[in-house]
Amino acid sequence: MGSQMSLFAEASPTVKDSATPQESNRRFCKELETALIDSGFSISLDENLEPNSFCTRQTYKDMYGNDRQSSFLINSAQYGLIRVEAHRQESSGSVDQKFPFFFESMLGTSEKYLAIVFDGDGYKKEAYTWLINKAESVEDKVFKVFRSLDNFLEWITGAE
Repeated sequence: MGSQMSLFAEASPTVKDSATPQESNRRFCKELETALIDSGFSISLDENLEPNSFCTRQTYKDMYGNDRQSSFLINSAQYGLIRVEAHRQESSGSVDQKFPFFFESMLGTSEKYLAIVFDGDGYKKEAYTWLINKAESVEDKVFKVFRSLDNFLEWITGAE
């Protein structure tokens, strides 16, 4: 029995160290925040955004009329206001089932530029293709979908 206990003791740190999807997503948003600052953007404490500044957790109405907070609201000197949802999905899960919700909810915002930034490969390829096709069909806004943080940074800094 003593040898069995040591087996469980060895396994438990791995379980503790593994991040929940929410923790992983929070880390991704923090990485994106740091990358924006490193790219010359400044963080603003309110929604009165100067050019090349951003704020986090900005409220808007989702497709059901409920308050939702987007990951970022960015005022780019090049593009103007950009509403951004950022999500990390490292292993298969339900993020692809949320694509229609993100898409429809963001369409109802007042910003002309909308972006969804992903990290990880935990979504179904068919769902990602669906989202890309829907984003490309939007006529009155610019809806961008980025497969990675690097792709998003290239676009927002004009390096693409």
